Amino acid sequence: MNTSMNDLEAALGSADPLTVLAGVWEALDLGERVADAVTWDEAGDDLLALTAAQECSAARSLLPLPETGCPLALEVSDIRTGPSGLDPYVALLGRARLALAGLAEQDVQLGEAADHAAAAARSLAAVRGQ
Repeated sequence: MNTSMNDLEAALGSADPLTVLAGVWEALDLGERVADAVTWDEAGDDLLALTAAQECSAARSLLPLPETGCPLALEVSDIRTGPSGLDPYVALLGRARLALAGLAEQDVQLGEAADHAAAAARSLAAVRGQ
């Protein structure tokens, strides 16, 4: 089964914490892959892209492995060019941060992961001068 952005959105808004965490895992994975892809994009700041990828990885390292789901397919050609081309991914990372923050009362480590997700979103947003 192929995961879509709509599936990720639904997972992040779920009432089931395990579904939320699986959605966050996939959102962070997608964010990391997008950041890696735009690292080589001559239209942006490669250090900020690397920072975004590292923050996504750091956040995921604090999460349990998901029991369900699969990575969202991503082709480099799917990433729009220009300053607003990264907006969907920045917004997804922002929603992942909010989802983690909502669960952070249950586990301090999730609060740390939320902080990394926020830093990833900020860095990715700044890659192309947004």
